[in-house]
Amino acid sequence: GKSVRALKVPRQIIPKNLIHDAILKPPISWYGTTSCTFPLEDQFVQYTYPAPGCPEVHMIWTDSPCWITCWNDSNTYIRALQSPSIECIVAQHPWMENDCQFADIILPANTKFEVSDIATDTMGGQFYLVMNEEQAVAPRGESFSDYEIVCKVAERLGLLDAYTGGKTIDDLLETGFANSGVQDMVSQEEFKEKGYYVVPTDPQWDTYTRGLKDFYEDPQNHPLKTPSGKVEFFSQNLAHHFPDDEERPPVPHWIEKGVSHDEALSSTRSAKYPLLVISNHPRWRCHANHDDIAWTREIPTCKVKGPDGYKYEPAWLNPATAAERGIKSGDVVKIYNERGVVLCGAYVTERLMPGVVYVDHGARYDPIVPGEIDRGGAINTLTPHNLTSKNSAGMVSSGFLVEVERADMDELRRRYPEAFDRPYHEGAGLCLERVLERADEGGV
Repeated sequence: GKSVRALKVPRQIIPKNLIHDAILKPPISWYGTTSCTFPLEDQFVQYTYPAPGCPEVHMIWTDSPCWITCWNDSNTYIRALQSPSIECIVAQHPWMENDCQFADIILPANTKFEVSDIATDTMGGQFYLVMNEEQAVAPRGESFSDYEIVCKVAERLGLLDAYTGGKTIDDLLETGFANSGVQDMVSQEEFKEKGYYVVPTDPQWDTYTRGLKDFYEDPQNHPLKTPSGKVEFFSQNLAHHFPDDEERPPVPHWIEKGVSHDEALSSTRSAKYPLLVISNHPRWRCHANHDDIAWTREIPTCKVKGPDGYKYEPAWLNPATAAERGIKSGDVVKIYNERGVVLCGAYVTERLMPGVVYVDHGARYDPIVPGEIDRGGAINTLTPHNLTSKNSAGMVSSGFLVEVERADMDELRRRYPEAFDRPYHEGAGLCLERVLERADEGGV
């Protein structure tokens, strides 16, 4: 085993759920790279930002601009994007997803249907598939692949040859196949003609040791990598490194609340915010992808059409909870806590227990007031800020306290007319014209 420090760690890293703190209140510190591929010991190594000898970040270049609906306390993240210390934001993306609305430059990227590539799929772990993905359609408009976009920027900087090594895209596909692991099992011609290759099962598979069989049969000579070499219900590592961590103790158990978190219905905060949000991955999209599909948006559990014609993200409420607040199905409701406000469409159903409200994660962000009020149903803007514990950079965002009430749409429209008058596509919802301004012909 390599030591943690011997592993290749970039000079400067920031955990995804600490980006807002890194930008708004540096310096910060935490334990572990937060990568699940690193050895266990890494979680006891302290990292800092800015790293020694490194400057603070002043530019963001992203090809995954959907953090607002994926990470903790997104309203603070939005304020971080607007910070004067961030001088430029560049996003490359096929769709106008959430973070693109805060970019200075948006570079249109291809979808996977517009490029040729080699892909793999484990098919649920049953077998391993390698696929030759041929370009299905020509690139739309002025879009390029992520790789081509970087090449064009490198060319402007005089670094194209250094970046590509003189290789074309076809050269890279050839190299990909040559290092795919199946190059000695099937010819490239046959692979291209068939379009895929199913990697056969190793004929010696039943001779290999299964999982922890050696430990099971002889734990003394085949110990685990725990301090005791055994299965530990009491973590000696946690007890040794973090003996005073009340939220991440050596023996895992239910903890109602702690120094970092107080989001249970038993909290004193529940007097002001008496409902518990349940937020799952959505049925009708993947994160924020597919939130603009007109067909699925006609389904009541996908979108609720409000009196103003806008299709809101559903907020499921039990009839008793809704009746207490004078809410009925189809009403536009305001979900809020001290971190912000989100507008949703009420979906009243017996399928949810009283005292909770259910809103899927991943809705498209549609700010009325950026960092404060959202119309699109991006519930992550209200999620807790703090990490799993003071010693663990994990995210806690699946359950949190809020209040729900009917929204005064007339008042909101009077106060924020521009937000309600932006272009809107009746079927797909948000559209590019809401935020996009084309550069002049002489622009970048």
